[in-house]
Amino acid sequence: MSLQNYRDTFVSCLATLNGLTGTSDVYARFRWQAIYLTRDRFSYFFRGDLDLGKTSFLGQQIDLGTGVTTPVPTTSIALYAATFGLNEMITVYNGPHKSVIDVAHAFNQGNKADHQAEFFYIRMSLLHSASDSRIGLSTDPRLRETTNIIFIGLEDRTTADLLETSSVGRWIATDKPMASSEWYTERYYYR
Repeated sequence: MSLQNYRDTFVSCLATLNGLTGTSDVYARFRWQAIYLTRDRFSYFFRGDLDLGKTSFLGQQIDLGTGVTTPVPTTSIALYAATFGLNEMITVYNGPHKSVIDVAHAFNQGNKADHQAEFFYIRMSLLHSASDSRIGLSTDPRLRETTNIIFIGLEDRTTADLLETSSVGRWIATDKPMASSEWYTERYYYR
């Protein structure tokens, strides 16, 4: 088994996500959520939506030692994603449908070494605002785009080697591109 590097997919998702931290002319409606579970003391939860011209955004830092939650600007998601991007290897989870917290718990339980992974979950549901009349569909077809993926950040090759040989190693994507009914990026369809 050989881990596939999904850094380019992560960067692409991050570029889209970064554009969603404010109002948008590109999308008529969107909902997104990002969760960054670090190997350190703090983890981060973000969400945003635009519906009927109304926007709502939330960013939180959670101190895993004390449980204290502190607000952070939603626009800081780029900074935290860049921190996740410092991992030497970025792969993706391709196991059964679970929450990112359950996935992180399973990975950290299955890996008894001091080397722990980080997790960055991105979920986006986007409705593009422009109709694409070039394909000749109904009077106002709308392009939808969805993403639902858990990225796994491994700090070095030693961690990647340990993960590959662990019992949870079967839950990571070894073939590229990874696509399943649960985990995918930039899946497009018309409504």
